[in-house]
Amino acid sequence: MNKKLMAVAVAGALTAPGLAVAQVGGSPGVSLYGRLDTAVMIQKFSTDGAGAISELKKNDIFSPGNALGFRGREDLGGGTAAWFQLETGVWPDGRLENTATNGAHFGGRNSAVGFSSAAGDVLFGIWDSPYKVAYGTGNVVNSGGFASSGIIMGNGDTTGALPNAQCANGVSNASGSIVVGANGVCVTESTGNSTSWSRRNNNSIQYWSPVFSGVQFKLATALANYQGADSAATAVGTQKPKYYSGNVTYARGPLSVAAGYESHEGFRPGAAAGANANPKDNAFQIDGKWDFGLGQVGAAYEQLKYNDNGTVGAAAGNNGGMKVPSWVVNGRANAGPGAVWASYSKSQGGKSCSTANMVIGNAACGVQAKMTVVGYDYVMSKRTKMYVAYAKIDNGWNGTVGSNYYYIAGPAAQGNAVGRGTSAGLIAGTDVTTFALGIQHSF
Repeated sequence: MNKKLMAVAVAGALTAPGLAVAQVGGSPGVSLYGRLDTAVMIQKFSTDGAGAISELKKNDIFSPGNALGFRGREDLGGGTAAWFQLETGVWPDGRLENTATNGAHFGGRNSAVGFSSAAGDVLFGIWDSPYKVAYGTGNVVNSGGFASSGIIMGNGDTTGALPNAQCANGVSNASGSIVVGANGVCVTESTGNSTSWSRRNNNSIQYWSPVFSGVQFKLATALANYQGADSAATAVGTQKPKYYSGNVTYARGPLSVAAGYESHEGFRPGAAAGANANPKDNAFQIDGKWDFGLGQVGAAYEQLKYNDNGTVGAAAGNNGGMKVPSWVVNGRANAGPGAVWASYSKSQGGKSCSTANMVIGNAACGVQAKMTVVGYDYVMSKRTKMYVAYAKIDNGWNGTVGSNYYYIAGPAAQGNAVGRGTSAGLIAGTDVTTFALGIQHSF
């Protein structure tokens, strides 16, 4: 049974976001791969912190992180190889893309072309950042969308080009289509949000070192293709986004550890004359995991630092300065024909806030948030398993503002306090309780 569990874990790892075909041997050619993970969810949304809406119970089918991809590798001689990967999201629950808005294309998940040699790998494309990849070292939850990375850790997950205040494009979870920003200047691709650290970046350039005695490091930047020209009409100056990300990992025997650092500049420009158009934000994390044979335990800690961009007073909104420390512990243990697993994560809430009642992304000043998950995997084969899960997200409320952590890329929440829930978003200060029955198949 341990061999069966290991096979499923390996199959999941090979298809998980952020893990590449690069530096993997094998004969040249093109291969097809993918992962389908779909769960029936029974959900309860509590009344929001302000008491503006009532409790809601409803059901959904959730398909997190599903992917279909092609990858290939060609030996160029002299120890050098060229490789590619094209990966797209798939939705077995029936999402319909609006091709009139975002165009039909294959890609959108980890997709790139690269070169591999004894000196390491270089790739160009859209890819998970090294900082995001580091989350995987301390994570042992791989069923459904219940891992804390991107939910509590990282202040959310995002995909797209570097942000630009003149764009503000997004991707609709309801249709899969791009929602073009008010100025309509970023029409060829969506832009990622300005506050999340679990990022998959368009226009990425990455370098991955060879593995030395279990140690490897990865470095990345992304090009700001939507940077605009100088304009006298811009009161705070020209936004010039810059992005740098890196990690160092060690894996040998039962121990795996990782450290990650990331820097954002110009992601959150000030909102008034005299403010800073290019504030610098940064994040640091450390992760670890131990395999004790019959199971695994993992933990991670991070601190996000959003620096003040010069906007003051009531207009500060999400543009001030704030620190957000968070941590997670999780584990899994073989049990019967599968494994039982659990995770607990917590955000200590925004600290050292430059403005009272500030909200940055999902985090609110002085407001804690917690997430508890327990589940069981029933292993059916090397590629297929069923699972059950219970998850509780506790979003805090301080009487004025609250946190609004929720699952990555859906499912639809309870709307808002205007006109019977006219939006699918999660209202701040709402707790979410979920029961799920799912199946995951990798190929």
